[in-house]
Amino acid sequence: MNLNSTSANDFDWDYLDAETARRKKIPNAAILSRYKDNVYNHADYALAYYEELLKIDMPNGEPLVGEAFLITDIVHVRGSEVNFVLKGGFECITEMASERSFIESIGFKHYTDFLDFVSNPEGKEEFLANKCYLVVEQVKPYLKGSITKGQILKTKDEFYEQITNPTSAYFGTILEKNQGGFFVNVQGVIGFLPGSLAAANIVRNFDEMIGKTIPLMVEDYLEGSDTFVFSYKRYVKTVLPQKTNELGVGAQYTGTVTGATKFGVFVEFDDIFTGLLHTSKMSEADTERFHNRGYRAGDTITFWIQEISYDKKIILTSIDPAQQRKELEDYHKSRLDEVINGEVINVKPFGVTVRLNDNMIGIIPGKELKTKKQGKLNVGENIEVKIGYITNNNRLHLKFADSK
Repeated sequence: MNLNSTSANDFDWDYLDAETARRKKIPNAAILSRYKDNVYNHADYALAYYEELLKIDMPNGEPLVGEAFLITDIVHVRGSEVNFVLKGGFECITEMASERSFIESIGFKHYTDFLDFVSNPEGKEEFLANKCYLVVEQVKPYLKGSITKGQILKTKDEFYEQITNPTSAYFGTILEKNQGGFFVNVQGVIGFLPGSLAAANIVRNFDEMIGKTIPLMVEDYLEGSDTFVFSYKRYVKTVLPQKTNELGVGAQYTGTVTGATKFGVFVEFDDIFTGLLHTSKMSEADTERFHNRGYRAGDTITFWIQEISYDKKIILTSIDPAQQRKELEDYHKSRLDEVINGEVINVKPFGVTVRLNDNMIGIIPGKELKTKKQGKLNVGENIEVKIGYITNNNRLHLKFADSK
C-alpha cells in the first residue's frame, strides 16, 4: 500500500486478522506501548501507517513527555549522567544513579559498573544492539528521560505478544496479598497473580508466598486497569512434559500430601509435580497409616518414583525399590513355570493388570494380548497366567498359562 495515497479515515484501525479474531480482542502492542492508543489492527504495516498518517514521532518535531524513543547512540558520560541519542536525532540526559531497577535487571550491582561498561567501545556496541528505549520525562530546559520506564514499555510489548504466543517465562517476585491473589513484580512491571494460578495445585498459606520469586508466564491483559495477569500454572503446563522426562525413576523424593482418596494419596513435590501413591505401592507401615486415616493435606512424605506411564502419569511407591526388587526376584524364582490363578483388576490399551492369588500384582502386556488373539478381558474375570520377567522399573510381566 502507498502511505501517501491513503488517509487516516481510509485505514481500518479495528481490523482483526484471522489469528487475532480467533482469540480475545487485543490492542496492537507496539502502538499501545508507545502512544497509549487502542488500535486493534495487527498488520505488519499498522505502526508505520499510524505514525505517518497521524504525524507522530516526526524527526523534526519536539518530543512530548511520556513518549518513548529508541536509543541509537551514546554521546558521552559525565559523572553519573549519560547523554543518549534517541531516534529522530534528539539528545536526552539520564541520571543513571536513579535507574537502579534497570541497572540490576541487566546484571550490574551498581550504576558505576554500567557506566564503565558503556564507556568501553565493545560494551557500548553490545548495549545498543539490545535496542533499549527511553521515556521522556522532561522537555525544557533540556530533554531528560528514564531508561527504566523505557525498559518497562519494551517489556510490556513482549508481554502483549506472549498472551497469544506463549513462549517465554519470567521470574516474578510476590509483593503482597490482594483480594483473590497477589501483586507481583515481573521485570519492573507490577501485575496480578490470581491465587488459583499461583501454584501447581492450591495455595495453602497465602502469607508464606509473600517475598517468593517464582517463574511465571503471561496469562492475560486487563485493559480497564492496564494490568497484566500472570500464571504459575501456565508455566507448569508448558514445562511439565520436559521436566517429567528429567525425573529419575527409582530416585527418592520428599513431597507434601495434597489429598486422599479411597485408593491412595496424591503427593506434590519439587513445586510442580503431582504423583499418586496407590495403596498397592505403600509399605506396610504406610498402608496401616492410610487405613487408619492418618494422612492429612500438608503432611510430609518420603517416597520413590516407581514409574512414569506412557501418558506421563507419575506412579509413586513408599517401598524401597531395592527391597521390592529382591522380593520380586525371590517370587520369580519360586513360582517360575507354575500356573497361577489371578483376577483382572484393570484393563488398558497397553496391557491388563492382574492380581495374583498370593496378592502379587503383574501385567499382561498389550503385545501378548494381540499374539494370543484373546477376546476382551473384563475387570473381575479370573484367568490363568505364568510369570514372564521383571522389568527395570520393578514391574512383573505375565503371560497366558498356555503360552510357550
